[in-house]
Amino acid sequence: MKIFGHNFLHIADSHLEDLLSLEREQAVYTDHWIDGLDDFRHVRIPFTEDEVKEFVRSMKAFDLFAGSKARWARDVRGIPKDIANRADQYHGQLADGTKLGPPWHCAAGFMGHHIETLVCGFTTRRQILEEHGIASFLSTIRRAADALTPAIRCFTSREKGLVSWRIRCEDDARDLLYAMLRASMSDIKREEPIPSRACTSKVADLHSHLAKTLIEVKWVGKRGQWKRMVDEVYVDVQTYGRHPDCRYLVFFILDDAKDIPDPHLVEQQLSGPQTIDDKTFQVVVFIRET
Repeated sequence: MKIFGHNFLHIADSHLEDLLSLEREQAVYTDHWIDGLDDFRHVRIPFTEDEVKEFVRSMKAFDLFAGSKARWARDVRGIPKDIANRADQYHGQLADGTKLGPPWHCAAGFMGHHIETLVCGFTTRRQILEEHGIASFLSTIRRAADALTPAIRCFTSREKGLVSWRIRCEDDARDLLYAMLRASMSDIKREEPIPSRACTSKVADLHSHLAKTLIEVKWVGKRGQWKRMVDEVYVDVQTYGRHPDCRYLVFFILDDAKDIPDPHLVEQQLSGPQTIDDKTFQVVVFIRET
């Protein structure tokens, strides 16, 4: 997966999700135990620009190490010397005090103490998110977007003896998203008709009346096709925005051809508030590779 201009091939899905949210809004999201509440809460942890750069640099080094068979990070070409030193000196520790390593090459060893403190939440900077109703559903959509590529690849490469569930087109991706979102919003359904205009008719892929949300899936299957998909988004905004339930219009663009040169920039250019017939709604675009 390409994030911040780097290809990440070997690190865990959770680290990819952190990278995606940092690229999108310079913050990571996770669930933490809150002592004062005696319960778990979903939290947002903002990063500074320098912290983002260091996290990306560390995760790229970790990705290089994970793709190698080396015992020491210092032996992997491309890993900066300072990161290799702290990774090779890092050790884990169990609850009973037993030390693991060194070497103990987990992600924390590569990111360093300061970034580890941020990611693990041992900081007053974390923001507890009390999400309910539509806000909770929109958060689930964001998390589903970040989990979509790992889910597709998991279904494609299942264990030996199990049939692969290949995601090959828009309808496949729509049904996967439906399954991912159904637990969060009980009334979500597939194929919602859009009021006709100028003798044309369209159908939104997913729709929730309760959340006032329409979701459309686009599939880039060939090189050079993505520009046409962008044009389709502009047309769909004009059409879907007239639906009475369209307070939020979400697009998932699945880049199967891996051809979109700067996904994050395209997301930013296409996302934002829109006003049609004196009605304002929010457009949110996610671009993900398969």
